[in-house]
Amino acid sequence: MIPVVLITGFLGSGKTTLLNHLLRDPGMADSAVIINEFGDVAIDHLLVESSIENTVVLQSGCICCTVRGDLVDTLDDLTGKAARGEVPPFSRIAVETTGLADPASLVQMFLTERTLAERFALRAVITTVDAVNGAGQLEEFEEARHQVGLADVLVLTKSDLATPEAIGTLRDRLQAINPGAEIVPVVQGIIAPDDLFAHAARAPTRDSGDVLRWLNEAAFATAHEPTGHAPSHHDNGIKAFSITLDRPVSREALRGWLRSILSLRGRDLLRMKGIVALRGEAAPLVVHAVQNVLHPPVQLERWPTGDHTTRIVFITRNIPPAALQRSLDVLAMRNAA
Repeated sequence: MIPVVLITGFLGSGKTTLLNHLLRDPGMADSAVIINEFGDVAIDHLLVESSIENTVVLQSGCICCTVRGDLVDTLDDLTGKAARGEVPPFSRIAVETTGLADPASLVQMFLTERTLAERFALRAVITTVDAVNGAGQLEEFEEARHQVGLADVLVLTKSDLATPEAIGTLRDRLQAINPGAEIVPVVQGIIAPDDLFAHAARAPTRDSGDVLRWLNEAAFATAHEPTGHAPSHHDNGIKAFSITLDRPVSREALRGWLRSILSLRGRDLLRMKGIVALRGEAAPLVVHAVQNVLHPPVQLERWPTGDHTTRIVFITRNIPPAALQRSLDVLAMRNAA
């Protein structure tokens, strides 16, 4: 399974500058970057070592290619060239999206498209946010809010050009929309590839010991505490919160609850991550969904701590937290009966 990161960000957010610095960095030698054909990333000045059809190998060792049609075809072409020795092998892939793209569609593609799901593991969504103009973009454009809501890492660009007060206000706004994402400030788009990718917490595996960092439940629990900055009325529909349950539920009941949420309100469910106590089982189940698509659940080998409470964190649009908490409580009561 080749790990994949999606790099997204609104128009003018500094994504192109970030990508150009990444492509120059020798730390990208074992990486491939797929850029959108409508993007502004110019590779002609990045010291091209060799070129074959729609793919170039840069002197940094990074492989760079362009989406000329379907992303599935582009990935097939790229992996095929690596298998035939036409381009160097790579251990990870970064996919750039357009500035107006909602990354949810690409996330869903990697989960539901069998040819992708069998070969690639979506590691993280990295979203660039302009420290100078980001607040206005979040105020005006729903796409910008969705890009932030779906992010695992928020790269705060142009942080040297904004005042500390403006950065503080923007940070509060970003944390209100997506408290679980780590905010990483950069200047002139400069960050080492390994440093950038290390900020994305890995999705849990059966023996994962990093599940608590991935869940980041504490950030959601304090998402709506006063910060001293007035919230934007445009963000009222997007809420970040967590719900809990102090008793285990059966697999069948949990499956039905998740199915009903995703089918009825999936369009308004930006992200869901949780660790669930199962009735009659010693180890918890990890669940993760983006909109109406559920990642394959993972059962851990053991609880990460002595706290065996079910905790699920949400980023939603126009879904009252109390409604989801009530539905989970009802599920538990019916399950007990």
